[in-house]
Amino acid sequence: MQITTEWSKNKESNNRSAQMATDANRPVNVAVVTYVSGRAAAPFGFPARNAAEFMVEAINAGGELPEPYAASGFAGRKLSLRVYDESGSEDEQIALLRRIHADGADIVVGYAGSAVAMAIAPVAEELGLLTVVSGGGASQLFARQWDWVFRTQTTTTADSVGAARYVAAQLGICGLAFGGINQKYLWGTDSWREFRAALQVLQPDAQEVGGHFAPLYSGSVETPINFLKEQGAQLIHSGNWGVDLFRLVEVARTKIPDARLLLVSGESGLHRLAGIIPDGTIVGGRGSHGLLAHDTELNRWFSSNYRDRYEIAPIYPAYGVANALLGLKAAWDRAGAGAATSDVASALAGSTFEGVGSTISMTRANGRQAVAEAVYGTVRRPAGSKESWPRKFGQ
Repeated sequence: MQITTEWSKNKESNNRSAQMATDANRPVNVAVVTYVSGRAAAPFGFPARNAAEFMVEAINAGGELPEPYAASGFAGRKLSLRVYDESGSEDEQIALLRRIHADGADIVVGYAGSAVAMAIAPVAEELGLLTVVSGGGASQLFARQWDWVFRTQTTTTADSVGAARYVAAQLGICGLAFGGINQKYLWGTDSWREFRAALQVLQPDAQEVGGHFAPLYSGSVETPINFLKEQGAQLIHSGNWGVDLFRLVEVARTKIPDARLLLVSGESGLHRLAGIIPDGTIVGGRGSHGLLAHDTELNRWFSSNYRDRYEIAPIYPAYGVANALLGLKAAWDRAGAGAATSDVASALAGSTFEGVGSTISMTRANGRQAVAEAVYGTVRRPAGSKESWPRKFGQ
């Protein structure tokens, strides 16, 4: 089945019932914004784009998704998808969002970057454009109240507190010496700050030995690893992803092999890192995603069909886009085919829906922010294997 790429724009009408009838008979124009160029495309953008294409086709076809999503379309309306590139400065992304609105988008889904999500949110609000953030997790996004901006993904707070609880419960090291190596932007700084605060409450005898930050995509990890080694770090926290994640694991396993790695975003790189990731590494996946997902009918359907189509397992950026679309489908199905996007926003706010991997409840920030599980596990190498494949995870 081909994805429709040409959008038909709304036409002004003085008759509300006529407008609703017109809307009910045209496709819902869906814009997905993710990295399709640059260094973030392969580790994050392509999986998100793939999930968008795959899910739109399945939703349009009807009868492919398990219940409660088997019915075709959004309340019967087909979806028309366009994918836009998230690469570029925050100002460029603001200009892009205005163009997306001018192009006739009904809804926008995406944004892996926390800083970009923060930048475009006021503009989405100004335009009255229903926007669902499926990636960027900085908790600061909801420091103010939005009407049109939602996030169906968890936040740095949930990820960080979950990581701290896992460390306190599983490691049991008195006077744990811990440090951090993170990317120097909103996601990395918030992840470290909130993890450090949570761990010091849960394990007051833990000793921080240094938090370090490097520019995004720089792969600059050698100097902080050497410093943390000199300080006797027993645990290294990192929210790194992409090239910065890969480089951290590559260097840490040889430079500081006795320290445990805590990789908040590690699930996104597990398949690439399977041969080298150290035994005992603690891995998170921004929730119950990928190898950390619950074994539900919906997750089996998603992971199996995604793997068959793209010849690789889906990772959490793919889960994020899939869940955003499922939340919107559930809301639109309740609101009805002729509903305005304001009606859909009202239906999505405060709702609970089944996501791929876990249940998602839109119960924070006036119903605009999701609450879902924070899941962590420990990499274990199968006996006799030379690969550090995550055979078994414990929550």
